[in-house]
Amino acid sequence: MKYEKFETRTDARWLAPVWIRVGSGVAEAVRSPNDALEKLVYRWPSQSGTYYSLAKATCLKALSSRLELNASREVFIKAAIEAQMLD
Repeated sequence: MKYEKFETRTDARWLAPVWIRVGSGVAEAVRSPNDALEKLVYRWPSQSGTYYSLAKATCLKALSSRLELNASREVFIKAAIEAQMLD
């Protein structure tokens, strides 16, 4: 079985952060696809929704240089709106 090896860019950052609120907590800045993945995997209130899986996939593609950074930010914003987390 062959595995595809690809480079990831963990230093990739968006030009402007996306502010979200997890539960009734303090607003948090999400500054990169890597930050967004951490929130989506470990802190998201629901792992369903039209944009949840798409946001995870686009952030992974952005980290592997297969997608523009801004595209991952836009889909993450849609997922945050859908989950009622956008601050």
